[in-house]
Amino acid sequence: MSDSNGFRRKPWCVDGGIPELEHRKYAKAYRESEDYAEGVHLYFGDVHKHSSLSPCAKVNPYNGTLAECYCHARTVAGTDFLAICDHAERMTEGQWSESMGLARETTVPGEFIAWPAVEWATPLYGHRNIYFRDYDVPLISGREITSPPKLWEHIRALGLDALTIPHHAARELSADMTRTDDELEPALEIFSGWGNEEYYGAPLQDTDRCFTRNFAVDTLLRGFHMGFVGGGDGHPAPPADSGITGIYAKDLTLPSLFEALRNRRTIATTGAKIRVDFHINGFPIGSVIRFNQHDINELFPLEIGVTVQGTDTIEQVDIVENGITVHTKTKPRARLDQMAYRWFRPSGPTDGVKRIGTCNNVSRFIYVRVKQRDGHMAWTSPIWLDFYYDE
Repeated sequence: MSDSNGFRRKPWCVDGGIPELEHRKYAKAYRESEDYAEGVHLYFGDVHKHSSLSPCAKVNPYNGTLAECYCHARTVAGTDFLAICDHAERMTEGQWSESMGLARETTVPGEFIAWPAVEWATPLYGHRNIYFRDYDVPLISGREITSPPKLWEHIRALGLDALTIPHHAARELSADMTRTDDELEPALEIFSGWGNEEYYGAPLQDTDRCFTRNFAVDTLLRGFHMGFVGGGDGHPAPPADSGITGIYAKDLTLPSLFEALRNRRTIATTGAKIRVDFHINGFPIGSVIRFNQHDINELFPLEIGVTVQGTDTIEQVDIVENGITVHTKTKPRARLDQMAYRWFRPSGPTDGVKRIGTCNNVSRFIYVRVKQRDGHMAWTSPIWLDFYYDE
């Protein structure tokens, strides 16, 4: 929501050399520390890996032991965190205890986080991963907790710090996306080894194995506040190979990653470490900005800032509003793997005529999509503008 300063605030400062907005258009050629609201870091990892504890993983040599998966993520893929989400319904209490114990032992704050997690599934309601903020947690199985509402009720009843994320919703074994929990389910898995689930017919998608009305855009159009993550769902690939998540957090610790995920401060990529960020009026990805008919002129026009540091030549950067691409930029100004710009979005279509005082009562979600020449893609979590009528 908007803060005490209204609908405009200072953006955050992200580490790692992401280029500043195009300076030549503005009098001030650079930003100083006081021009930012806070400093954050971008950490990359795979939030969905299966080890040899999952029977479905044993068909592929890449799916090794718990220790082998952590070793590959840290030393080969060079990621900051890994969540091994073995199937709860196929695990014993002893295996669960082994998994959590090794995750605790492997975690080195500031260097690498083994994120405690598990996959929950039922034949009717599909698959969701559960992410914990601690290692002393019970095994939660779809055999006993048989629906998403019962799952969220169970988490609350036990007083657990836990979040759930659904995946492969638009394919076989689909997750039920007609319901969610705005507090406990902050994101959905938009890309994995199953392909791209942004919308029907999207790139990197087997449309003959998908059905409509259950993609990410469909889900957001229902009014849900859900960010995006990427995971390998690692059956055919090693950790961090076929989908990864970037998390904007204050530091590399489990509590910081967990809180950032809760607040939807995430981006998803197809496996490349594409650094992409955007803000609306200074509010970061994952924000929910509520406005009414009295303050719409304070909110609009929207100042949308986009920065991208790619791993290959950037072919296209799209700003997507309510599922429709409303702005596209294709020409980097300097290096071919960098792009940064500002775009000002009016309250609605204008046909070239400026109208002062119009009351646009359309709620919307806005996110950024990046495409590289090598085929890799990235998505930011949305920022929501929620209209409410105030008498």
